[in-house]
Amino acid sequence: MRRKRNSGGRSGYTLVELLLAITFMAVIGAIASSALLLFFRSSDYARAKSTAHMEGLMAMERMVHGIQKSTAVAIPNGATPIRSTLAFSGSVNDDNDFYFGDALFPRVDEDPDLDDNADATPGIQLIDDDGDTAVDEGGNAADDDEDGTADEETLNGLDDDGDGQVDEDLGADTTGDGAPGITAMDDDGDGTVDEGSAADDDEDGASNEDPMNFMVYQLSGTQLLERGPAGTTDRVVANNVTAFSVLYEPESPGVYGPRYQVTLILDDGNGELITFTEYVFPRNTLQRTGKRVR
Repeated sequence: MRRKRNSGGRSGYTLVELLLAITFMAVIGAIASSALLLFFRSSDYARAKSTAHMEGLMAMERMVHGIQKSTAVAIPNGATPIRSTLAFSGSVNDDNDFYFGDALFPRVDEDPDLDDNADATPGIQLIDDDGDTAVDEGGNAADDDEDGTADEETLNGLDDDGDGQVDEDLGADTTGDGAPGITAMDDDGDGTVDEGSAADDDEDGASNEDPMNFMVYQLSGTQLLERGPAGTTDRVVANNVTAFSVLYEPESPGVYGPRYQVTLILDDGNGELITFTEYVFPRNTLQRTGKRVR
């Protein structure tokens, strides 16, 4: 195709050539736009999935590590073995004391009063402890398991009241032996046995000064909330949660102590689900009975 010459003798483009060039550039632009759009969509997809994955891992780490360190897991339990609520004692050393005087071995939650967690309500405040859909029922703050009877358990590793729970509703003398700490045992390692009053469970000269400080995890809509002791603010530890459950499995032959299966399922924001699940043994639950420290 010959180009037309203008009056100055210079050649130009025909209308057809210009249209072809414009069409070609439009096609290239459309392809480039599609590629960029696909890139950004892929980037957003990967970012959302990565964010959900990291959020789930961090939430699981907080719960699993917390159970491992706890001296008591209140929910779930043998009475209600699967729950959408998790509650375990936090690692708050209220009276700043330690086994063997070593900071690596803190004595945590070892000297509660009649109201184990000192929140002035039955069980854990605003929580359905026994799984019967009623919250804080009974009106007796010393009824730590909300079963209508107060302080019917002793710290012996047994289910004294036959409700499937162990050591969940202790009195001021947690072992019920009429002696400070564990009878005939040097609880605080100071060379003296059973000094002080029967309510002084850690033999440190003060009674009922170290209550349970429960950490509670519950769903609120699609958010998993973490709540500390009474008076603390709820914290969101995971978003877009589609399911949360904790399964209690009692001690069985060949398995030392109970274990808990924590399951958390998140929507990654792209319509795909990410499932996290882990079994965990609470290492320190026997600490209070003098059987094990770590």
